[in-house]
Order: sequence, then structure tokens, then C-alpha cells
Amino acid sequence: MSQIDNNLLINIRNEASGLSPILEKVGRFITENPDFVMRHTISELADSIDTSEGSITRFCRAFGFKGFSDFRTALALERGAARSEGEPDDETSAVMASIRDSNAIVDSIELQSVAAWLNQLTYIAIYAVGSAVPVAQFLQMKLVQMGKSANFIDRSYPSAISPLADCEKTGIIVVHTEQTSTDMMQALALAKEQGIKIASLTRGSFAPLNRLSDWNLQAAVALQGEGESGFAEIAGAMMVADRILSALEGQDERYSQCRKAHQKRIFSIESVTNKLSEYFMS
Repeated sequence: MSQIDNNLLINIRNEASGLSPILEKVGRFITENPDFVMRHTISELADSIDTSEGSITRFCRAFGFKGFSDFRTALALERGAARSEGEPDDETSAVMASIRDSNAIVDSIELQSVAAWLNQLTYIAIYAVGSAVPVAQFLQMKLVQMGKSANFIDRSYPSAISPLADCEKTGIIVVHTEQTSTDMMQALALAKEQGIKIASLTRGSFAPLNRLSDWNLQAAVALQGEGESGFAEIAGAMMVADRILSALEGQDERYSQCRKAHQKRIFSIESVTNKLSEYFMS
């Protein structure tokens, strides 16, 4: 059997969009109905999804398992561990799950590499559209408080980076949760041609952006139906943004001193619901 991945369901949610339509359908059913999958046979699962047993097997192999039996065993072990932790059953549970899952899959090596890169930059442009905007604004505000020159770019993407900019000292962070724009992607491609490096923070895997990025940090895709007003959908990305800032603080103690001089950190697991509510209800 393949080595058990303690983040199996999170990884399936994140990678489902990169699979074939049939396997994506299988993945979405599994992430939304894990207990059903554990209790039924491969033929019963195939009937429920309206697909073939071969498709189920191909899906399991895509995630490193020999077949459905091994996959179901790994899923059962993961679900058993999750239940033992005792999740709160209240209105904040979806947001908390998004934060927890995103925190669990952050690539620590990639995170430190991004922090080291940000440390040597003199100018940072932050791109985002749609639901990613509050995450981008959070990053921009905190970077400025830490003494970095950072701007959130909401419009006029082509003019965001001067052709004369020092590529070694200029960088782009792009936040993607569910929406993008042709203008933004064209501007990123142009910046890439100029030799400017790009770090992306994505909810799940977004292939067009991944190809342009020098680093990609992923937040977990929220389960279908989780959260209201977009809270759960961006809470995980907020967590990853906060991890980036914390890693940057570790590069130089002056960042922490600057940040504390402005105010206490406004983001924490306990306060995320209130802070997101302020944004969406304003």
C-alpha cells in the first residue's frame, strides 16, 4: 500500500481540478462523502457516481495507491484521526477547518524560500481580483507596517512594474482564490519576461498561474457548501498569508519590531471570523 498521507482529502480537493473531467467528478464525490466511501464497495461507489469501477481505480492510482482497497484504508485511518481530535460543531467550524487544513499543507521549505526572497526586495507589487482582494490588502498593510515598500495593484496592471525596474529588487505576489482576469495574467507574463520573480498564493492548484510562478504556496480548497459570505473560502488563504509574514519576520528582527510598533497582529485563528466579517459587511 502507498504511504498514508495524513492530508489525503485536502490534497484531493486541491488537485481535483487538474484531473480529467471523469476523475475530477470522482474526487469531488469522495471529498464531499468520505464516510459513504468508507462503507461501500467499489461497485457501489461507481454506481453512486455514475461511472465505472475502472475510473475509480484510475483515480486511486493517480494519488499513489494500488487500488480502491488501499485508498479506502488510508481514508479510514485519516478520518479516524480527525474524529479523535473532536471538531467544534458550531457556525465557525467551516472557517476553522479551512484554516486548519491550509496550515497543514503549507510547504515549509517553499515558505522559507519566499521569505528569503521578500527580505532582499525593495519593492513588492501585490496582485489580486475578486474574493482574493482582502487577502492581498492584508498582506500589503502588514508588509508596509514591517517597513517594506508594498502596493496592492487593483487596476492598471501593465503599468504596475516599470520597464526600468531593478528585477533583482522588485517582486510580485499574486493572490488567487477563485477569480482572475486576462489583464492581470498578461501583466504577470510581461513581468516574467522582464525577469521579475513571482510568488503566488493560490486556493488549490491553478495551473496557468503555477506556470508563471517561481514559488507557489497553496491554501486548501474549502469543502462544498462550507461557510457563508466567502469566509471559509478565503480564511485558509489568510492563514497562509500570515505564515508568509511570520517567516519574513524570522529573516530580520527589525521586521518584528516595526510591526509591533504599529499595532498587535490583527490576524489569529481566534479572530479570523470577526475580521472577515468586518470586510464583507462593510
